[in-house]
Amino acid sequence: MKVLVVDDSMTCRIRIRSFLEENGYEIYEADSGISGLEVLKENSEIKFIFSDLNMPEMDGFSFIERARNLKEFTDTPVVICTTEACEITIEKAKELGVKAWMQKPLKLSNMLGVLKMALPVPKLG
Repeated sequence: MKVLVVDDSMTCRIRIRSFLEENGYEIYEADSGISGLEVLKENSEIKFIFSDLNMPEMDGFSFIERARNLKEFTDTPVVICTTEACEITIEKAKELGVKAWMQKPLKLSNMLGVLKMALPVPKLG
């Protein structure tokens, strides 16, 4: 499965990429919301997004709002990975359809469970 990681921290992107690649995922990276949108436009087969909130040029909320306006990504599961934890911010994420919230520093061992929990259940028959 193809996953996009949007975070201005190269260290964070490398950690997530390495962990998810070891577990069979194909990773795309972006260092801002603007570059994240470009990656999405060029890779319509991306099925999952991990995004930071506080980034230069375009923050995570603006990125998610604009990604939702792209036909292929209206329902793509998004998980926020951030240092923030205030209730107002979490409520805004819920309004945007964010599936889960992971607090930094990330506990990578939880990522696979979050990924599986946030993915839609396949329809049978």
